[in-house]
Amino acid sequence: MFEKMIEDLKSNILESVERYLKNHEKIPPKKLNLISKTELKEELNIGDKTLSSWEHAGLRQYIPPIEDTRKAYYKISEVLKFLGVEECE
Repeated sequence: MFEKMIEDLKSNILESVERYLKNHEKIPPKKLNLISKTELKEELNIGDKTLSSWEHAGLRQYIPPIEDTRKAYYKISEVLKFLGVEECE
């Protein structure tokens, strides 16, 4: 009887962990296929100098056409193409 309770408890814990992981491990897809300059540097562990040299080598930066806007974005697909990585879908 005690063994049955332990097995039920194990099963319940495993189900709970699986549900949690299923709901919390997913990285939400980027709907606009854009990544901010800050996110890109963090994601690739690069600095301003590296990103600047990539821009001079052809990586395009997108900045909203509003005065005093400094937030820059990059298309994820263009970053992958620039790095020579094929997008897997």
